[in-house]
Formats: sequence, C-alpha cells, structure tokens
Amino acid sequence: MACKDRDGGVSEVVSALLMVAVVVALAAIAGSMVFGIGLPEESKTLVVTATRSGDVITFTNHGGMNMDKVAEIRCWIGGVGQGNKDIELETWAGATKTYTSKEAVRAIVVGTFADGELWIVLDKTV
Repeated sequence: MACKDRDGGVSEVVSALLMVAVVVALAAIAGSMVFGIGLPEESKTLVVTATRSGDVITFTNHGGMNMDKVAEIRCWIGGVGQGNKDIELETWAGATKTYTSKEAVRAIVVGTFADGELWIVLDKTV
C-alpha cells in the first residue's frame, strides 16, 4: 500500500512555526542593537597589595593582564576624598611605596585606565 498522492514537503503548521521562530529571533537581535544592549565589557585585572610591618604600610603593584592599559594608580589613606592622604604608585609591576602610620587606617587603591574608567583595586584596613 503506497501513498502516491502525498507531497514530500513540510506541513503548513510546521512551516508557520518555523517562520514565527525566525521572526522572533530577528526581532530580538534588532532590539538589542537598537537599545544598546551588547556584550558585557571585559573586566580589567590589576593586582595591588597593602601590607603592614610595624608602623610601615607598603603598597606593592604586582601587575596584571591589563598593565598596558593603566594610566594611574592612587593609594588613598583613610578613604577617597578631599583631605585624605593619597600616594601615587608607579604603573609598572614591582613598584612599591610606603606610608607610616601608628594606628590602623583604611587603604583604598584606585586604578585609572587609559579609557578613563576608574576601578577600585583594593579596599581594606591595614
């Protein structure tokens, strides 16, 4: 028993569903382009430590994947803001700066990258 009257194509229901799926996918792509929703930015990697030995706090730049994109590194004592001491740390790996303090202080290290972005690299009490 062979069916000679059948067409070998896709049924109308399946083809309609496929067309709807394609239109929805294209609308999603167009919408993300129009509304500016894109891929997330690459995170920036920079490693700076603050260690205490007696009264001396040592800030050390250990480098990172994005050292070529670093414009400036500032180490703030007591928090970021006017009136607090800030120290500029060199942007090459291995650079160190020291600060002397008898009491525990909050140290915040902020990296400024070539594209103007600021990233808090370290925030701790030493």
